[in-house]
Amino acid sequence: MVDIKSNSSIVGENDSHYESRIRANSSGTGTSTPSSSSDYMTGEADDSSDSKGTIPCSLKSVETMLSLSKDASEEDLQEMVRKCKLMVLESAECSDERKWLVRRLIELRLRAQELRETSDENLFETCVILGHHFVPQKYHIITSGPVYCDHCSGAIWAMLQSWYMCNDCKFSCHWKCLSNVCRVCVHVVASEAGGYTHTKDICPEQGLSKQSYRCAECKVRITFTFSKGLSLSCFGSSFKHTESAWVEPRLCDYSGLYYCQRCHWNTAMVIPARVIRNWDMEPRLISRAAAQLLMLLEDRSVLPLEELNPKLFTLVPDLSLVKRMREEMQMMKRYLVLCLDACTQGLPWKIGLRTHMIENSSNYSIKDLIDLQSGILLDELRAAYDTMHAHITQQCELCKARGHLCEICGNDEIIYPWDASSIICPQCLAVHHRVCWAKRNHCCPRCARLQKRRALQGQDTAEDCDTDETAKDS
Repeated sequence: MVDIKSNSSIVGENDSHYESRIRANSSGTGTSTPSSSSDYMTGEADDSSDSKGTIPCSLKSVETMLSLSKDASEEDLQEMVRKCKLMVLESAECSDERKWLVRRLIELRLRAQELRETSDENLFETCVILGHHFVPQKYHIITSGPVYCDHCSGAIWAMLQSWYMCNDCKFSCHWKCLSNVCRVCVHVVASEAGGYTHTKDICPEQGLSKQSYRCAECKVRITFTFSKGLSLSCFGSSFKHTESAWVEPRLCDYSGLYYCQRCHWNTAMVIPARVIRNWDMEPRLISRAAAQLLMLLEDRSVLPLEELNPKLFTLVPDLSLVKRMREEMQMMKRYLVLCLDACTQGLPWKIGLRTHMIENSSNYSIKDLIDLQSGILLDELRAAYDTMHAHITQQCELCKARGHLCEICGNDEIIYPWDASSIICPQCLAVHHRVCWAKRNHCCPRCARLQKRRALQGQDTAEDCDTDETAKDS
């Protein structure tokens, strides 16, 4: 005969042990997760449950009976919970079977609770809140790691809980937190700020007093009430506090504002202003709102570097090399867009290069500058440059026929505007050898010929006018 009271206490111990182990595991994640950056987490962890691991051989026959299915109703889950309880009580103490059953019991209870909370008919419709376009992700399986709620900073059990994600800024939150979201979508913020641009000032900090000692996002009050730390309360739930703990307001290096721990997860990212001014690629700690904005603008070419800091091209040799290659690829593009073979091959667009690198030669994205520092961008540019150059000068006869011959020296060598030994006449755009151009004292024979032709045409026009006037007089 099994003692039900003792077994239920064991179940509770297993539950508490499992949750404490989840807290320990979640605290080992990276610095951008709320569980590692603060000590007020409620104990939720990612959706990688241990019940998905090795199943004891004696329980393989009942695995199907207790399986979690997205089609299971609340009544089915309650029945599975009841059966799982009985099996827990009948299993041996501290056995692998009991541990697996306890973990499965927790999952079944969570799924049943979630079904009760999400019985609303409009649950699976897209919600528009503060510019966010929230789309339900209830059965979306996460493979890249744990997901955390951007509102309460608690972990989202993706396979057990209903949750939403914004299509524009990837803001994630529990279904129960949806009505309390207070952060405006960064997609809206960026578009209303005069276009998709970055802050050009390095950490424009003004201090907590300027914010009235409140979080810049959720407006929670930051009070110095403990002798050895701060007491913070965010979204109606206070943070854990110990006498030795220091819960500090966190500075965002991008905006210069202070945030509480639930709005600032110590996410480290490269700051565009520091790259533009100092060529500083060191990641700095920023708030969640700033992190979402930087991720949104990461691939957008919104940095006109020559206008913002022209001296950067002399200080960074690779940057001047990229600029020259982009200018030459702009010239090659004029050849390729007129070539049918190039269009068939997808040139110049389908060569594995970022589109804005070919469309213009002045704007950069923050990802371009980071990849330039690591050498990735130069490798991509060289590969694309070689492909375009080989098509024009070697593979395609039509593109090769559009080349130029130097009129000064009369050499039969075909030259192109982007050649290092060539120069373009600024008046008629004729291409000559740079050496020949210097010997001719920068005088273009084509310009001289065109000027002479215009003069002759002017004389002919004047003579025709005189003849007409004479005929009228007679």
